[in-house]
Amino acid sequence: MDKKTEAENLKKLLWHHNNLYYNLDKPEISDYEYDLLYSRLKELEKQDPSLITPDSPTQRIGGKSSSSFEPVEHIVPMMSLDNTYNEEEMYAWYERTSKTLNSNNFEMVIESKIDGLSCSLTYMDGILKTAATRGDGKIGEDITENAKTIKNIPLKLSGENKGLFEVRGEVFLPKDALVKLNEMQEDRDLPPFANARNAAAGSLRQKDAHITAERPLKFYIHSFGASDFKFDSYTGFIDKCKNLGLPVSPIREVFTNFEDVINFYQKFKTELHNLPYDADGLVIKVNSFALQKILGATAKTPRWAEAFKYPAERVKTIVKDINFGVGRTGVITPVAVLEAVKCGGVTITSATLHNFDEIKRLNLKIGDTVLIERAGEVIPKVLEVINSPTDAKTIIEPKVCPVCKGALVKEEGEVALRCINPNCQAQIKRKVRHFASRGTMDIEGLGEAVVDQLVDYGAVKKLSDIYNLTLFDLMSLKAFADKKADNLLNAIEESKHRPLDKFIFALGIRHIGAKMAETLARHFGTLENLTKASIEELAKIPEIGEIAAKSIFDFFNAPEVKTELKNFELLGVKLSPLKQKTSALLEGKTFVFTGELEQLTREQAQNLAKENGAKVSGSVSSKTYAVVAGKEAGSKLKKAQELGIKILSENDFLALIKPVK
Repeated sequence: MDKKTEAENLKKLLWHHNNLYYNLDKPEISDYEYDLLYSRLKELEKQDPSLITPDSPTQRIGGKSSSSFEPVEHIVPMMSLDNTYNEEEMYAWYERTSKTLNSNNFEMVIESKIDGLSCSLTYMDGILKTAATRGDGKIGEDITENAKTIKNIPLKLSGENKGLFEVRGEVFLPKDALVKLNEMQEDRDLPPFANARNAAAGSLRQKDAHITAERPLKFYIHSFGASDFKFDSYTGFIDKCKNLGLPVSPIREVFTNFEDVINFYQKFKTELHNLPYDADGLVIKVNSFALQKILGATAKTPRWAEAFKYPAERVKTIVKDINFGVGRTGVITPVAVLEAVKCGGVTITSATLHNFDEIKRLNLKIGDTVLIERAGEVIPKVLEVINSPTDAKTIIEPKVCPVCKGALVKEEGEVALRCINPNCQAQIKRKVRHFASRGTMDIEGLGEAVVDQLVDYGAVKKLSDIYNLTLFDLMSLKAFADKKADNLLNAIEESKHRPLDKFIFALGIRHIGAKMAETLARHFGTLENLTKASIEELAKIPEIGEIAAKSIFDFFNAPEVKTELKNFELLGVKLSPLKQKTSALLEGKTFVFTGELEQLTREQAQNLAKENGAKVSGSVSSKTYAVVAGKEAGSKLKKAQELGIKILSENDFLALIKPVK
C-alpha cells in the first residue's frame, strides 16, 4: 500500500474512532490503540507534508460538538496534549524543550493524568456563568446546568473577584462511585459502564440534569483559558485556584532535573491502582508562563506540555467456559470463565461479554486464546481472539433460562435475552437483595447469603414473604442463633414504616431509580394515587418521560403486582409519606449550625433544613450559604465572619421557612 492510500485510510479510521469517543461515548478501541494509529499518520505526514490536508485529525483539536446542547465558542481554543508511551520519547521531548529554551535549568510540574472528560468553567466577577465541553476545541457544548450539580465545583468563588476567569479541567467519576453506579444500572436494567471515563462522559452530557445530580462526579483543574488575572507560573495559577476555593489535583510535584521526572514516572506506575480515580499516566508542563510563551504551540497542541502515558496492560489467557448470569429483571448475561491471569494489578478469572451480539462480533468460542485488557475498567474486556484451536466449541445461545429452565424472549428493539418466568429463583434472589438493601427498605441482616438460603429453602418466593418470616424459618438457616434471628425479625418489623419513595424504589420497577422514586412519591403523595395514575398523567411529570411512564403503568397494572401490594398491606406495611417542603428558600443552600439553640435542638434544626432542600455541613467554608448561630457560638462563627458568610439567628432561620407554610 502506498503512503497516500495508507494516510487516507488512517484519516477515515481516526475520524470514525473520534466520533465514537468524543460524540457517542462508545469507544471501540483503547486510547493506546488510537494513539498508535495517530502516531503513524503523523509520521507519514512528517515524511511527506503534501499528505497533510485540512480534514486530517492531526490538524484538529478534538471531536465535533454535539447538537444535543447549545454551542459555546471558546475565547481561547481548548487544546489537547501530545502523548508519549516510553522513556525514549520522554527524553526527546525534554531535549527539544531544552534546545528551544537554550537551557536545561527550568522548572517542570508533573501531575496525574485523570481519565475523564475535559470541561471549562467561566466565572465572571466570581460567579459561575458557563460550563462547556471541549467539543472541537473552538466550539464546545453548553453543559452549565449539569456542571452545577457537581458538588466540588463552586458556583461562587471565595473573596472579592472582578473580571473574567476561565478554568479548565477534568470531570471524572471516582472508582468506588463507578461500582455503585453500575449497581444502579443493573437495578434499572441498563448495561454497566465499561470504565469511569465513559460513565463521566455519559453523566455530564445528560439532557436531564437530575440524572447528572444522582452521580457523584468530581472536577479537578489542570489549566486556564481566558483570564483577567495574571500569573507568572502554573504553580502560581494553582495557588490562586486554591485560594478561590476551586478544586485542584492532589498529585503534583515540581522538578528541575529530568532524571527526577523519569524516576517519578517509574514509581508512579506502581501507585496507579491505589488512586481513588482512574489515571492513565502523568502530564508534565513547563512551570514558567514566560517560557511557555517562548515554546509556543502547534495548531493542535502546546509544545510546553506533554502527556507521559502508561501502555494499557494486556495479557493473553484462555476461555475455559461460558456462564450465563440472570439479572433481577431476567436479562441473561454471558460471562467468559478465564484461565486465571494477572492483569492491571489483580488476578482475572472472568470477563463479561455483555450480550450475544458481542460474542458474534468477536467470533468467540470456548477454548480460544484471547487478549484481554484492564485499563481502568471495572470488568476486564476481551479485545480479540488470538488463536482458535480446531476443537474450540461454538457458544450457543441458551433456549431456556439457565436457572429455572423457563422460556427466554428477545423483546423488540433489544439485543438482550430475557427470562420471563416471574418465579425464577435467580430473579427472586436479586429482587429480594435489592428490596432489602440500604438505599431501599434497609433491612439490616438480610444480606446475600441469608437471601440465597431463604429462597433456596422456599421460605421466600416473593417480596411480601419477607414479612411472613418467623423465628422457626430463620433458625432453620445455617449459622443462625437466637440473637441474630431476633435482630433480623426486628429489622424486618422496623422496615414496615419506611418512606414511600424507598418502597417505590425497592419494588424494582424498570427504569425507576432512587431519584425518580422520590419524584413519584412527592407528586402522588400515596401509593394508591400512584397505582391509579394513567400513562398520560405519568408522562406529564417532567422527570419521568414516556418510556418510564409506560413501565410504571404496566408494572402497577400487572395482576401479580396488585396481589403483592395487597399482601404488603395485610402484613402491616404502612409507608410514611414524604415530608412536604414548607419553603423553597433553602433549596440547594449549605447551612452550618453552631452554638446552643433555644427553640430547637441542633438535630431538629438540621433535619428541618434538609427537609426543605438544604445541605447541612459541620464546617464553614466558602461554599457555606449561612451560619445559624445560637448562644456561645465559637470558632465556626468566627470563621464565618472572616469569610463574610451570612450569619443568621435561630429566628432568622425559622423565618425562611414560615412564610410559605
